Amino acid sequence: MRLLKQVSYSFLLAAAAITTGCSIKTNMGNNNYTVTPNPLEVKGDSILIIMSANIPAKSFNPKANVQFQPYLKTAKGDVQLKAVTLGGDKVLESVDFKIDSKTGGKITYTEKIPYNSDLKRATLYPSFAVKVNGNYQAIEAVKGSTFADKILAEGTITTPLLVKSSETPVLDATAYTAAFSTKSVDIYFPLDGDRFNPNFKEGKSISNKKQLELLKKSLVSNKNWTIRGIAINGFASPEGELQRNSGLSQGRTTSTFTYMKKELKKLGFTEVNDQNLSMGATMAEDWAGLTKLIEASSLKNKTALVAILNNNSLSDLDKEAQIRDNDKKSWDKIKTEMLPVLRRSELVVKGQTPLKTDAELIAMMNIDSLSDVEMLHLAVITTDDVKKMEVYNKFQVKFPNDWRGFNNAGALALTTGDMAKAGNDLARANELSPENGAVLANMGVVAKNKGNIKQAEDLYKQAEAKGVDVSYHKAIIAIKKGDYASAVSLFNNSGKKDFNTVLAQLLNGDAAGAKTTIDNMAPDQLNWELYYLRAIAGARLNNAEVVTSNLTRAVQQNVVVRQMAKEDVEFIKLFGNPTFEGAIR
Repeated sequence: MRLLKQVSYSFLLAAAAITTGCSIKTNMGNNNYTVTPNPLEVKGDSILIIMSANIPAKSFNPKANVQFQPYLKTAKGDVQLKAVTLGGDKVLESVDFKIDSKTGGKITYTEKIPYNSDLKRATLYPSFAVKVNGNYQAIEAVKGSTFADKILAEGTITTPLLVKSSETPVLDATAYTAAFSTKSVDIYFPLDGDRFNPNFKEGKSISNKKQLELLKKSLVSNKNWTIRGIAINGFASPEGELQRNSGLSQGRTTSTFTYMKKELKKLGFTEVNDQNLSMGATMAEDWAGLTKLIEASSLKNKTALVAILNNNSLSDLDKEAQIRDNDKKSWDKIKTEMLPVLRRSELVVKGQTPLKTDAELIAMMNIDSLSDVEMLHLAVITTDDVKKMEVYNKFQVKFPNDWRGFNNAGALALTTGDMAKAGNDLARANELSPENGAVLANMGVVAKNKGNIKQAEDLYKQAEAKGVDVSYHKAIIAIKKGDYASAVSLFNNSGKKDFNTVLAQLLNGDAAGAKTTIDNMAPDQLNWELYYLRAIAGARLNNAEVVTSNLTRAVQQNVVVRQMAKEDVEFIKLFGNPTFEGAIR
């Protein structure tokens, strides 16, 4: 069986050989060499190789100058790694490691190389050369033992590369509820009048009858509109109406409500009988309205009049008295032309158009007639991704300045793997709604999927500042960077338990915890990928039964697992084992 775990090999360093014509004698056959990790392992985008060697006392010739250069043998050729030199006490040249010929020593070799798929089944070998007459001469064998037979490590664990881009795209948070709208008109009252008169008329501009006709026409224009409430925002003319009659507001409110409920029933709005129908009222003197009317008037002394109205040190009664006593002509015009307009109430009818049921939405042939919230909800309840995208595309046409259609289409494109469309739609969403947390989070996923980890991290940071939970997104990046402890913590924060969360546990050295997490999942959650991860956990726990039983299930669901397991050095201890071979057959 090949190398199974962290292995110590005893072999001769190049200096242990005596090349022809060289009088250097050494005895280093007892040197122990350890490779960590073994097998090699992808972390981030690289492989870190650490080798250590203990050189026994009196085994290294003081005149020896040795070059050590390991290499990786792959199916496509050899990959030469960094070379280091070792020199004895009497070597005057500069070397990487100085060895005391009497006491020996310890050396540590470290090399980091980018990973590529050719290295998955690479084998690590040593190579040596000894310096003779100024040149390093390769040594192929010592005492009949070739270095080509000395396997230091076999294969590379690529389990971190199994991480899935399974971030849940962030959609808009629009609730499927009918939006409220209002229809309103102004109605008028005579001075000190506490009853609503639908026929009240004063001058050419004041006519309750005309105002009510406008309101009724507006109410019946949408047959599906449902009344939910009536409100009266009343204004008294600011010449002491409220002070003279404390019951004025209540009288106007009650009489108006009574009249309107009768009229609404005539129009077919039976919901006005509902006990939940809201009714509200406010009443205030309209000094701001009087100020605007005076400013827009042709009164010669309007500047002085406005100054009096804006004088906060005067009471309302004092303001009225100063204008009336100091400028009777202007007061008469204000009294006859302006104050009647201010004795009004804004009659507001509040309602909503009921939304369609899910069944009605799905049955719609022409979805262009739907409202914005209906179209968004239709996309949510549509299970076919092609039809879902059609809804979003039509939303974009009908509401071209609404960020939600572009964000949601971009989010869907992320799940289907169309990075080009995702990027374009999300860029438009970002233009329409800058600094939107949902859009920023989704843009981060696009950046990550394109390999721009730094940009993704920046976008996630911005999204997080806007209140979006991107713990899961950041955990995936942590795995890609080889920071498994952070990945586990972030996945825990996300509250999700899935393939990636188990993978992070496994990579962080908690094979038992990873297995337990899968064991506790509902049966309908388990797929071939989770069975495969549980098999790896079993291998790391040296539990062959867990390995073979889960590989069997994984192969039943996906035959690709056969080849995966054959090439995966996670299972190197079981290579050649009949039970293992039977599980993936």
